[in-house]
Amino acid sequence: MSLVSKKLRQSAGHHDARCMVNVSGVCGDPTTSKSAGCVLAHWRFNGNTGGGQKPCDLFASFACVPCHNYMDSNGVRGPARGSEEWLFYAFRSMIRTQQWWLDHGFIEVK
Repeated sequence: MSLVSKKLRQSAGHHDARCMVNVSGVCGDPTTSKSAGCVLAHWRFNGNTGGGQKPCDLFASFACVPCHNYMDSNGVRGPARGSEEWLFYAFRSMIRTQQWWLDHGFIEVK
């Protein structure tokens, strides 16, 4: 079963949301301008989704458009999916985003 949450997907547009991927030299989301925009980037890992499907919304991060494109290029403009660099940015940003959701009341643990 995959969690699909309109609330989590819309949270990327929250006024306090910022890019959590933060690839040095790529990130285009200075928090003062939001010129690059912020989207919810879903991370695909082996076994967490089928072809043509988005992963669970918990396996996602806030990303500016340049960072999302860098991570989503699968080796063309950025790291290959599953490489050490790709895993570093995906997991770090997922942890940051989940902490943001907890801090802002978008998810809670009972």
